[in-house]
Amino acid sequence: MVQPTDGTLIKERGEISSAIQSLPSANSSEEVYSLSEIHYTKKLNAATEMVDRHVEKGRGENVAVHFENREIRYAELREQVDRLGNALLDLGVESGDRVFIRFPNRPKYIVSCLAIQKIGAIPVPSMKLLQTEEIEYVLDDSGARFAIIYDELLEPVDNATATGLEEIIVVENNDITHDYRSYSELLSGASADAVVSETHRDDIALLAYTSGTTGQPKGTVHTHRQLLSITDTYARHCLSPSTEDVFGGNPPLAFTFGYGFLAAFPLRFGASACLIEDATPEKILSGVEQYGITVLGSVPTAYNQMLSEKNNSATEYDLSSLRIGVSAGEPLTPDTYNRAKEDLGIKLLDGIGTTEMLHIFISHTVDDAVDPSVTGYPVPGYECKVVDAETGEELDRGEPGLLMVRGPTGVSYWNRPEIQEESVRDGWSIPGDIFVHHENGSFEHKCRSDDLIITSGYNVPGPQIEKVLQECDAVKETAVVGSPDDTRGTIVKAFVILEEDSPSPETTNRLQNHVKNRIAPYKYPRDIEYVDELPMTESGKIQRNLLRERERE
Repeated sequence: MVQPTDGTLIKERGEISSAIQSLPSANSSEEVYSLSEIHYTKKLNAATEMVDRHVEKGRGENVAVHFENREIRYAELREQVDRLGNALLDLGVESGDRVFIRFPNRPKYIVSCLAIQKIGAIPVPSMKLLQTEEIEYVLDDSGARFAIIYDELLEPVDNATATGLEEIIVVENNDITHDYRSYSELLSGASADAVVSETHRDDIALLAYTSGTTGQPKGTVHTHRQLLSITDTYARHCLSPSTEDVFGGNPPLAFTFGYGFLAAFPLRFGASACLIEDATPEKILSGVEQYGITVLGSVPTAYNQMLSEKNNSATEYDLSSLRIGVSAGEPLTPDTYNRAKEDLGIKLLDGIGTTEMLHIFISHTVDDAVDPSVTGYPVPGYECKVVDAETGEELDRGEPGLLMVRGPTGVSYWNRPEIQEESVRDGWSIPGDIFVHHENGSFEHKCRSDDLIITSGYNVPGPQIEKVLQECDAVKETAVVGSPDDTRGTIVKAFVILEEDSPSPETTNRLQNHVKNRIAPYKYPRDIEYVDELPMTESGKIQRNLLRERERE
């Protein structure tokens, strides 16, 4: 390792087993390893660390995954991973090959991902809502040669043309007719001998695509070392996990928040994952009672649905096993935090993370006296600062500006050098968020840089208006964007889903006056449109870009 003058530890690049597996070199983020927990050996495999290590330490009978009244123990999980790994090797999958995987939240997603990583190949997860055109783009961009598909999600892949796929393996569960190789038949003839991993800590272990909330999805690459780093920074220091924990929730495993929360975190610490397919708020709460979920992860929208006055089912279930909740994907409002504390009996830790950075890098910890008005503090192992977007100069405390982050994970795009250049400055990653760094060291999220509304010369962060509107009992969900206006250039417009009230001029006046009385009056929404639903990504993020586009049209 190289020891710079400021005392931080900068990574030392080792030999990469395959040229295709090396991270982008142009304007790369400077990965800093300031904690002893994240100093890994050069020979490293994330799958081996998350599964084999527990079996070797005598935890083979511990439950790794709960799913539909079934328990998969660590010894069984290792056998399934090794069988699939050997089967893929027999098919000709080589180190560095990309393998497209498409599943709902089911155990075979975890098995597939771990098996691909264990043999040195690279999983390329797909959100289950992606359709043919989007799938064609990901397959072409990633150069995937192989695919493992859940049969119910096969049709859009089957319809894709001009892809480089050589082999499609179908996981059969719904009697869907197909002409591809059967997953179960493939595994029935595969060896259960342990797969010997020969991967380097800086080999790519995951090629994850962004959800496309700001345009075309972008591939982001993450190494074996980085996959373990998120467990040994955020999970270890902010969640304090133990082998007794059960992680559960509804983030899709194909989303990096879900992969970390429902796979990497529990498996790293010998805990259990509880997978709930098509998880409605009621299914999540039922799962807490049935499986004893202790660490709950979701997005603010889902928490709001659990706590909705119209459909508040939280009191119907025994939630006594819960000890902490995690919220990500969208800013968590103080109102949602307070209602969760009262009705779910837990603190919710808000977290800011991105697909590009792999997971959460600003949060409170389980032991903090949480201030729900801020996101939290830099996760141990990360450094954050707020700078002037134009000059890059660090701003004084209290001034809003562009967030920059440095730590064991960093922005590394797949085959997108022009965006890579824009997203890293002097080794610091730029997630694209506006924050305020307070005197006490906490960081308060204002908005995504593209959610900043400039109206009559004033800068208005859309999420701030959403937070204030959410305080109103009448408001169930809301999204705020800029709408073109001949006089002001842009006005603040709110899209609102009401709890029970019917849309009326009186309701609009009440909401507008509430905003005027709580914050600067120029920030109030001059237009409010009442809707039945908001456009959402599969990961639970509001697609404000679609609302902005609609307003421009």
